Amino acid sequence: MDKLVKRVTVVQGAGENRQAKVVYKSDEDDDDYDGMPRSSRLERAMRHMLKAQVIAAQEAYQRHLDSVDKGGSSWMYEAPGNFMKARRKAMKELSKASPFKMMKFEDDDDDEKDGD
Repeated sequence: MDKLVKRVTVVQGAGENRQAKVVYKSDEDDDDYDGMPRSSRLERAMRHMLKAQVIAAQEAYQRHLDSVDKGGSSWMYEAPGNFMKARRKAMKELSKASPFKMMKFEDDDDDEKDGD
């Protein structure tokens, strides 16, 4: 068998009469495991942090375009608020990476009602 195949399970029957039987199980251990702990949690947290940065940048850019579409110099007055709201949206994504629950912002519900 290929090195990528770790286990082959055959499922027989249908409905409630289903049976699973392991027909092949690899005896080899993972070659890349060198006694160090698995880093899947760390990798997942890193993915959420990077995704939060992307969300913040996209949200700030979209809010800036919306402010510019209003015309005049309103974009200058709305810029600080736009960055704060974009950061808040990114923090919501970043809270998914946290191993414990973070405090909920009181005004998060207000933003969702406004359609932000």
